[in-house]
Formats: sequence, structure tokens, C-alpha cells
Amino acid sequence: MASIQPHTHSFVVKVWSASPDGDAGTTEWRGRVTHVPSGEERHFIRLAELTAFISPYLHELGVRPTLRFRVRRWVGR
Repeated sequence: MASIQPHTHSFVVKVWSASPDGDAGTTEWRGRVTHVPSGEERHFIRLAELTAFISPYLHELGVRPTLRFRVRRWVGR
């Protein structure tokens, strides 16, 4: 599917909470991101996985992460 607007990317992000093993006292976050033009989809449990999915599309548009962003990503590993 071609993008309606050139040089743009659209994403749908869904985030929800889940209790592992039925433990009501513990909550984990889950998510799914979809790249709208291609339909490519990825599930994630850490925000770094969401960033890793979106970053290549931003690079394609010429967007380069700032030093602060790169440091935060490195620290989050």
C-alpha cells in the first residue's frame, strides 16, 4: 500500500495492561505497533522495542536521533 502523503509514515500504537499468571497484584504492560502503509506489525513489552521498530522509518525520512535520545536508548538496555 502506498503512502497517501510522500515522506510520511503513520503508526497505530495500542498499549494495555496484563496480569501475569492471574496475579492481580502485578501488572505488566503489553503493546502492539502497526506501520499503517505496509501493515507490518510488532508486539512489544518494552518501550525500547517500540522505538526500535519506528526508528528505521524515521531514518528513511532523514531524521537522526539527538545525543540525548541515543544516550537514553543506550542506558535503557
